[in-house]
Amino acid sequence: MSAPGNAIELDPHAAMDLRRVLAAALRAAVPAIVAETVEEVRRAVPEYAGPECRDALDLAAGCAIGAFADLVARPGPPPEDLLSLYRRIGAAEVQEGRAASVLQNAANVATRVAVRHLSRVADSLDAEVPPGLYGEVVSALFPFLNWLMVAVAQGRAEASRDPAGLLLRRRRQLLEALLARPEADDRWIADLARDARWPLPHRAAAVALAPGTVPARPHALPPQVLDGRHLAEPCLIVPDPQEPAHRRALEPLLAGRAAAVGPAVAPAALGRSLAWARQALGLALDGVLDGVLEDARPGEPPGEGPIIAADHAPTLLVLRHRDLVEDSARRRLRPLLKVRPNRRTQYARTLQAMLECGFNASAAAARLQVHAQTVRLRMRKLDEWFGDEIHDPSLHVELLMALRLWHATTRPGGEPDWFQNAPARARA
Repeated sequence: MSAPGNAIELDPHAAMDLRRVLAAALRAAVPAIVAETVEEVRRAVPEYAGPECRDALDLAAGCAIGAFADLVARPGPPPEDLLSLYRRIGAAEVQEGRAASVLQNAANVATRVAVRHLSRVADSLDAEVPPGLYGEVVSALFPFLNWLMVAVAQGRAEASRDPAGLLLRRRRQLLEALLARPEADDRWIADLARDARWPLPHRAAAVALAPGTVPARPHALPPQVLDGRHLAEPCLIVPDPQEPAHRRALEPLLAGRAAAVGPAVAPAALGRSLAWARQALGLALDGVLDGVLEDARPGEPPGEGPIIAADHAPTLLVLRHRDLVEDSARRRLRPLLKVRPNRRTQYARTLQAMLECGFNASAAAARLQVHAQTVRLRMRKLDEWFGDEIHDPSLHVELLMALRLWHATTRPGGEPDWFQNAPARARA
């Protein structure tokens, strides 16, 4: 590109030809410009950082930059279909509860990226682009952006007057308040619930959903359910699922989806319910929770029904305080070092079953799906290695916590990483 002092005067026909060349080069660069724009917006504007925003940003940036490339060759206002798209974007921004400044910040980032690429494209051309023409093209970006922002403002204004959109915003505001930590004020929640037309229950539960199981166009939910499927970590808020009527209403909503239901709590404590639900869902998807994904591989969703976090409270508590339990487990389970590594988990499961079944070999055998005599033979070995310690009631809780950590952190065919192998040859 020439320096300002070396400007080249062009006749109108030559200028138009150069515009077409510049526009064609810009069109070819659109995919790279869009990719860089989306990444910079997601990095610079936290409200768009979630993975669920990527496709929308791709669409908005791709259409705008492609249209601008066309306008470089033929200057004029943006096409009506682009303005219509940006009006819909403005309406969506209102429904998502984002302030007008958020999209404006994203547009400013996108403009900086576009100017950078324009300079690169102009420098890469065989034909020299005069500074005057380059300045005209860059200057045209700003009225172009203004057209788009006016369309966004129109879409926001229309959505703000829409009763359905207003109700959706109020319900999302209520959802955010309920999931906030520290807990929100009860009176404020009651006011928000009234405005959102949500029948405030005495107790409710949060349901964590695996992102990959949420359909692209979610089905409508009954009014007693608050919808958080738009979040990066999707969720629902439902009335106490321990009540039969509420449980029956919940079942079809979760059919075929990987989900975990948190404990039922007072509405102001739903943030805690969601934290437990998300932890349970993550562990189940990793194949950790016993009895939930017994035959599943890591990363696969549960086979049937949602995970009930309260049913796995001991394991969740152990993993929440893993460092402390790990230290205890190394001491209490050290006798297992006398067992061959490939059999340690087998003996650990037998010890846990016996502790949970009150040292009833028949009940433990049924739980382990082995013969009772097999359990008795293993227990003789465990008595030999552990001594009286495993029969001391004051140590049973600590032993069970250690064993739950063992099973929750054991890989198939192995043992926990934190458990040290015996330095000498195992005897059993």
